[in-house]
Amino acid sequence: MHTNNRFLSLRLWRSRNIISTRSIALKYLQNNVDNNESKAEEVVEEVEEVKETVTKPIYMPYSTTDQFKSVEIKDENEDKNIQHNIPLDEKYKKLYESYLLAKESVDTTTPGKNVEDLKARILRIEKRKRPIDNISNVPEDWMNDYEQFKDVTEDESWESYYGTSNPNVPVSSIPCGGCGALLQCQDSAIPGYLPSELFMGLNNSDLKNTICQRCHFMKHYNTTLDVTVSPETYPEILSNIKLRKRKAAVILMIDLTDFPCSIWPDLPKIIGKYTPIFVVGNKVDLLPKDCPKFLENVENSLVSALKESGLGSINIKHVALISGKTGFGVERFITKLHQIWEYKGDVYMIGCTNVGKSTLFNALLQSDYCKVQAVDLIQRATISPWPGTTLNLLKFPILNPVRWRLYQRALRRRAEQLKEQAELAMRKCELTAKRDVTLATLQERIGRTFPTMMSTNKDVQAAYEASRASGKFGINENSDIYKYSRWCYDTPGVIHPDQVLHLLTTEELLLTLPKKIISPRTFIFKPGQTMFLAGLGRIDLINGPEFIRITVFASDPLPVTICHTKNATDIYNELLHTEALVVPKNSLERLKIWPKLDSKEFSMVGISEDESVADVILSSAGWVAMTPKKNEMIDVRAWTPEGRGIYLRKPALLSKSITHRGPRLKSRAAYKYGRQVYTK
Repeated sequence: MHTNNRFLSLRLWRSRNIISTRSIALKYLQNNVDNNESKAEEVVEEVEEVKETVTKPIYMPYSTTDQFKSVEIKDENEDKNIQHNIPLDEKYKKLYESYLLAKESVDTTTPGKNVEDLKARILRIEKRKRPIDNISNVPEDWMNDYEQFKDVTEDESWESYYGTSNPNVPVSSIPCGGCGALLQCQDSAIPGYLPSELFMGLNNSDLKNTICQRCHFMKHYNTTLDVTVSPETYPEILSNIKLRKRKAAVILMIDLTDFPCSIWPDLPKIIGKYTPIFVVGNKVDLLPKDCPKFLENVENSLVSALKESGLGSINIKHVALISGKTGFGVERFITKLHQIWEYKGDVYMIGCTNVGKSTLFNALLQSDYCKVQAVDLIQRATISPWPGTTLNLLKFPILNPVRWRLYQRALRRRAEQLKEQAELAMRKCELTAKRDVTLATLQERIGRTFPTMMSTNKDVQAAYEASRASGKFGINENSDIYKYSRWCYDTPGVIHPDQVLHLLTTEELLLTLPKKIISPRTFIFKPGQTMFLAGLGRIDLINGPEFIRITVFASDPLPVTICHTKNATDIYNELLHTEALVVPKNSLERLKIWPKLDSKEFSMVGISEDESVADVILSSAGWVAMTPKKNEMIDVRAWTPEGRGIYLRKPALLSKSITHRGPRLKSRAAYKYGRQVYTK
């Protein structure tokens, strides 16, 4: 049965054989066109060097990081004498043969043409883990979006529309205001890139107000460009926290819709066991309240997940549940930072990709945590659903929480809390009347106690007013007002191998990530049945009672499909070629590189028919709460692409959501939406 706010009957179609392939990273192509024959042979040699037993994950939107090994060749000057009995893995055979064909058909009569032809052939042949985004949304005159761009050329070549790189121009010392990467025009595959036509026309003052091409495309055209960044460099950036002489604290951010997959397990090795840590569970606004102890249960579940991930020995000072997007809990978290950490040293916001660090960074920048003189002079971080948006370190100066400031802040908070309580009561009444689950979204205001610049230094005051009047961003860190400041840093996200987000296109990612409070979907589930969550996850009920109930927590666009397990593989393979699964997209090229599903098995014993016993985590796609009756034992098998991020979370995060289901649909395995959230 297939449902996405509707239910469709399925019939078993003839299965198709879909071969899942892995992409390989090749270092091929040289700019020099001399010795073209030897260059073509070097391409073949590197293809032959693929290591058959080692496959490393592809870090999207970054390039692949595979390993190679040498393969003996009879005669490097004779193309046809290459040994074809090399021990390549079978799944690379076709790709290898395609490269041989490309090499043999090179035109050697036209100087320089052979390398370009080979480049074009290789780019068509290469298999990727994730397709490149369609940039058709980007207009040809996109560089005119930058007000400093002077379009004086009459050249109608593609370079005039998209710009060119210039490897001879040094990299600037000024970071992109969106992602933090140093701005440069040397290489479009490196973070911070701007076309030379733009970059060379900007002085340092203009660069401080400029974002790179990648951030610009994300911000204005919802299109992401791949960049070449080694994921190994991220721990190197954060290792300085442990080495710094000045004290530092860490804000460890975790996505509450994606844990433990968003918990970084190697944290103690990088920052040390004694660094003070403030754990922040973000996106609490997306979780539907299931009982009066909702927040307490979520916090306990988060702490348990931290211990199971090996972080029980770290120096945790406080655990906060917040929403950087709606502001819920942010003010209380700032108060804890003021009370516990005070002004002892710098603060680093760290965590896996897509946990919302940049969103919280922007929220703190507009709050009492940022030094008031810098609030309007720091450019905001780029916010995008793409993992890995922040590519370097963004920062702002922290406000010193002296006593008189804390007193003024407490007075403001007391007055605002009265308004928040009245608004909460009004939303509860509306929720009861309209039965609109979005009205239950947790939200609060983030205010500022000191909205204007305060300084006894007239020169500092004048510089601040001039900067605001000119609209220029940036501050002079060597000035007296910032020289001894403590700083809050927004660091790059670490790519977690349990997440599947890096396998998705931008369009698929937007469908997978929930944008509003999750609506639980409850179903009857019987032994011998299989449930698919879009094309991203699968659960088989191997053994159990006559039936159990399951509740799916995932983004609304992701459909649920229920069928017999004996037919599940055939149905899945067939539905991949339709629009029914939604993710991945139905495209022949897309499906060629879609990874196979792999599985893990779990057993559990029921607590009550009104309380879910555990959650089966399906990586970043969502989770399924299992609700057998008391003492009923069940065995399940869970599947995700490449077996990523499959966990059993006990107790269930929202164990009482099963009681909020509506009536069962007649002759269906699904229940209608009920209250969905606890409202008392």
